[in-house]
Amino acid sequence: MPHDTTFFAIFGMLFYIFVPQYFGYVAIALALWLGFPAIRVVWQTTRDLRDIPGADDEANNEDKAEAGNEDDKADEE
Repeated sequence: MPHDTTFFAIFGMLFYIFVPQYFGYVAIALALWLGFPAIRVVWQTTRDLRDIPGADDEANNEDKAEAGNEDDKADEE
């Protein structure tokens, strides 16, 4: 655990012990301070799961098929 994270964890616990009425604000600040880097790590490590090859091609083919159906309907009228 990095030193600054340890420092803030101890700081949060001291706040909880000595000034519990303000601990909610500290908890929110700590969650935001630790949460954004954690989300960034998860976002970067799941990039391969989100980048599915060929997904765009399938979506484009479906759009073209729907456009073709609309053209057929227009021709029939």
